[in-house]
Amino acid sequence: MKRKLLTFILFFSLAQVFAQVEDAWIYFKDKPSETTFTNSPLTMLTQRALDRRIRYNISLDYKDIPIEASYVLQIKNAIGITIKARSKWLNALHIRGTQTDIDNLLNLGLSFVEKVEYANKSLNAGGKSIIKSKMIPKNKNLEFTTEFNYGNAANQIEMLKGQVLHQNNFTGEGMQIAIIDAGFPNVDNFAAFQRIRDNNQILGGYDFVNRNTNFYTGYYHGMSVLSTIAGYIDNQFIGTAPDANFYLFISEDSVNETPLEESLWVEAAERADSLGVDVINTSLGYTTFDNPNYNHTYADMDGKTAFISRGAEIAFSRGMIVVNSAGNDGDKAWHYIGAPADAASVLSIGAVNASGVIAAFSSYGPTSDGRIKPDVCAQGASVYVINAAGNIATSNGTSFSSPVLTGVITCLWQAFPSKTNAEITQMVKESAHIYVSPTAQEGYGIPDFKTIYDINDLDGDGVLNAFDLCPDTPQGSNVDASGCFTLLPNNFNITVTSETCPGKDNGQISIAATAPYNYTTTINGVNYTFDNTDNVLALDLPPAIYTVCISVTGQTFVQCFDVEVIEGEVIVADATVSFNKASIVIKKGTAPFTVFLNEKEIMQTVNTKFEIKVNKGDLIEVKTSVACEGIFSKEIAFESVINIYPNPTKNKLNFSFPNEINEIEVNIFSLLGKNVHSSLVYKNNPSIDISYLSKGLYMVQVKYNDTLKTIKLLKN
Repeated sequence: MKRKLLTFILFFSLAQVFAQVEDAWIYFKDKPSETTFTNSPLTMLTQRALDRRIRYNISLDYKDIPIEASYVLQIKNAIGITIKARSKWLNALHIRGTQTDIDNLLNLGLSFVEKVEYANKSLNAGGKSIIKSKMIPKNKNLEFTTEFNYGNAANQIEMLKGQVLHQNNFTGEGMQIAIIDAGFPNVDNFAAFQRIRDNNQILGGYDFVNRNTNFYTGYYHGMSVLSTIAGYIDNQFIGTAPDANFYLFISEDSVNETPLEESLWVEAAERADSLGVDVINTSLGYTTFDNPNYNHTYADMDGKTAFISRGAEIAFSRGMIVVNSAGNDGDKAWHYIGAPADAASVLSIGAVNASGVIAAFSSYGPTSDGRIKPDVCAQGASVYVINAAGNIATSNGTSFSSPVLTGVITCLWQAFPSKTNAEITQMVKESAHIYVSPTAQEGYGIPDFKTIYDINDLDGDGVLNAFDLCPDTPQGSNVDASGCFTLLPNNFNITVTSETCPGKDNGQISIAATAPYNYTTTINGVNYTFDNTDNVLALDLPPAIYTVCISVTGQTFVQCFDVEVIEGEVIVADATVSFNKASIVIKKGTAPFTVFLNEKEIMQTVNTKFEIKVNKGDLIEVKTSVACEGIFSKEIAFESVINIYPNPTKNKLNFSFPNEINEIEVNIFSLLGKNVHSSLVYKNNPSIDISYLSKGLYMVQVKYNDTLKTIKLLKN
């Protein structure tokens, strides 16, 4: 009896402690280091990621900036708080602690904290307690069979007509896919992955659950998901994007079902973005948790509430395509999609059988705010995968319809790299077989990638008809993003020769072309025709800006350039004289320059700035290499006055004396009128030490004979 009682007390105490630990997100108000990181983008993103942003005109923004490190440290040091995950996109930390310890964070005077959001919504301000009569756990078991019909795996790609992409050599090469899942054991051993190992197509990965770099571990679900895209057994099994590159991320804890998994997924998605990944596949979904207080309600399935759904939306905004399984709850009490399949920009995938009939287990939409979900479907019933033993087998679930479609979408994007993620996903939806009459369980239905690639591009220029403004472009023509004939930016080489001298009107424009077409243009009222074998040369052009428009015979294409024939120059220069030195600055004129002093040549130079020694009454003349540009001349005259130099100065102040002056009286005043220096200065020692003066502006008063002169001085 005593042992039983002790056991009961221990169990009760542990249960009480467990009940006190809560999951929550703490959000911050700002990112003080934003400017520093924005000025050094490679500290946030790889070059590939930056190239993707440039390609799709996506600017870096506040969400790309890492969380302020000092904020993280202060939360880490808070009593009773454990940091479990972080998101720069949402500027938040996932934390655990008792409600008391978490609430205390708001009482510590941390001005940078915006809010705390509990996973248990009843603990949030205005939150409602979730009461359920029955908890519906997420099914983490896969039902594999060992039955295998050789070659049947082809159906899952042929249903989508994805083989058309492969036949046109779009197999995912050069594209990057991130699989975010529960684990990838034996991907480093199974024969089905030998090809991607030998070709170095696995670029890396990370286990966010256990915080280590060993991603060939965990639950085999992720391995089977990967197999539908990357698996390759010659003549037996080929995935839908066999030549793509992969990052393998573990965010799903196969033992525990907690809100932390949502945060870990967002971390993984952020990592994928920073690496330049093109497509994310996630065969996960979240509605219920081990602690029913954390469960999502149908009202939460609006794409804006669940942490993971908000993160998925941001992932899409970074330029990636996010593909997610719709869920396997279609035949359960909770029959709706989960998060993040509810996110508006996520492509949510339902499951059909080999005949294209919707699977009973495939989850229903719409979202709680009335949007169509799932978006489209692929084979997820009796779909062929690599099972836990490394063999080809069939399995069921939207976990596999999602990656089957992910691979084909990746190949499609490879075929149309200029299309944005939004354009690609919209084309996939519009090609589906019930696009005009979607249903709550099938969404828009089964996409047809042959239609996207083939039928919607009648002129074969790589631009779909939906976006093609010139659908009759001749085969083989170079086209722009609108499908219209264009030329490469460097097709024309235009050389301009400016007027040699004012009034000569002898400018020239020369045009050469690379592409073999017949061209026409008009310059200064004269028509010219040419091709890539001869050049246009327009002569005797007066100074002006000319708009040169070049057209291609038989095309509506016109490309215009503004070029300028510059007026012939006349030499322009400045000369300043100081202490027997003349400083010459040539502002206009053609080098080299010939310099004369008193009509005698003293130097030639190509420099536009130079000095020569002079005396009072000397005559300086400078000629350019072009005779008609004229002559610059300067007669030297010295003022018979006292001057100071250098100005500004730091330590020593010098005085220049006219010939007739040998002694001067010097007083230096601050701007407030205070006399800070008085002395006599002699011609044979014409300097004083002012190093002791503070930096600033002073007035130097010089007195000699009956003359009093005041000069401003800047002391450095």
